[in-house]
Amino acid sequence: MKHVVALLGMVVACMAASLTSAAVGVEETIFNGKDLTGWDGDPRLWSVVDGAIRGQTTPENRAPDNTFCIWRGGKLKDFILKIKFRIQNGNSGIQYRSKDLGQWRVGGYQAEVENAPGKVGFLYDERARGWMVNVGDIMVVDKQGKKNVIGKIDDVNALIKAGYYKDKDWNEYTIVARGNHLMHTLNGFQTIEMIDEDPKGRAMEGILALQIHAGPPMVVEFKDIRVTHLPDHFGETMLLFNREKLDGWTLSGDLLKDTWGVKDGVMTNTGKPVGYIRTTQDFTSYILRLQFRHLGKGNGGVLLRMVGPDKVWPRSIEAQGQYQAAGDIWNIDKFPMKVDASRTSDRHTGKMHDSNEKPVGEWNQYEIAFDRGYLELKVNDLVQNTATDCWETPGKICLQSEGSPMEFRNLVLIPIKK
Repeated sequence: MKHVVALLGMVVACMAASLTSAAVGVEETIFNGKDLTGWDGDPRLWSVVDGAIRGQTTPENRAPDNTFCIWRGGKLKDFILKIKFRIQNGNSGIQYRSKDLGQWRVGGYQAEVENAPGKVGFLYDERARGWMVNVGDIMVVDKQGKKNVIGKIDDVNALIKAGYYKDKDWNEYTIVARGNHLMHTLNGFQTIEMIDEDPKGRAMEGILALQIHAGPPMVVEFKDIRVTHLPDHFGETMLLFNREKLDGWTLSGDLLKDTWGVKDGVMTNTGKPVGYIRTTQDFTSYILRLQFRHLGKGNGGVLLRMVGPDKVWPRSIEAQGQYQAAGDIWNIDKFPMKVDASRTSDRHTGKMHDSNEKPVGEWNQYEIAFDRGYLELKVNDLVQNTATDCWETPGKICLQSEGSPMEFRNLVLIPIKK
């Protein structure tokens, strides 16, 4: 009987995990902190010292070419990689979705590692397309391979001032690859974002490796290496807002014709009258990333899977955007869903943590994962709320006008395929 109960417990746990695994995956530690088991590099240059993988060159033992320590645990497709590094002099990088070119040579996507604030964190394509995305930029590489910077995710000087990089100290990279969408974050500060539409130049899977750059003597170290494998079910990333016109969007009523506009690549909203702008297209499962900022201590939000006629307010789930309340959930018109009862009062489910929004006038990042019946809200990279058993129905995405000026930019949607 005990075995039966244990088995049932495992089944229930697996079923519960399935509600979230499609959105967040399962994390695996891929460096044991003791030796190079599972890793392959020139033994003259790579070793394990004090719990870290160390790459080191000296005047007597230089690297004649860029050389790599390769993880032999398999190829990475869609994933979240967390890795800490520390570098003394020189230049290095973290290769992902890359090609093994033999003799410890690698080509492909590289997250830059060097003692250079303003450069560390950018995206390079080793032995291929070269420089890709500078720190602070969001880029689309089109189907012809042309690189187009479409906006800013942050100001590089503001990142440097905020101390996004710790010189000669341990730093933590988070690298996220979902379909053709790539993102780097360093010590909690997002540094780049790229949509790679280039069928010839992009890579959808490949190896993971650590770099020693040819040149002057250097020491680089890596530790606490963890990868979360995500299901391979992401479609081609879409821009929901082209920065020039409100194409693909429609107003909830004629009275809002002067409420919404475009200025300097930003979607503007006066806040009056109350209503919303919505996509003309329906979406069901996706990762939605957008940046928003308040110009006053006002209200707003994002409506998800909106169905039915336009009205204030239509049947949907609201990802709250009110100042200091981003991450709350509001259920509108009895939308079927389950939330944490301990944080719920009537239609309102409060967020898990205190507000982590930035001051008025500064940009915040909302990431909304809506995968079948599972909903997850992240505000500035912190999970603030979840819901399960949500009605899996195609619906519009709406941005609210709710009393005060609010702006939106960098609206990126990564479809999740069944």
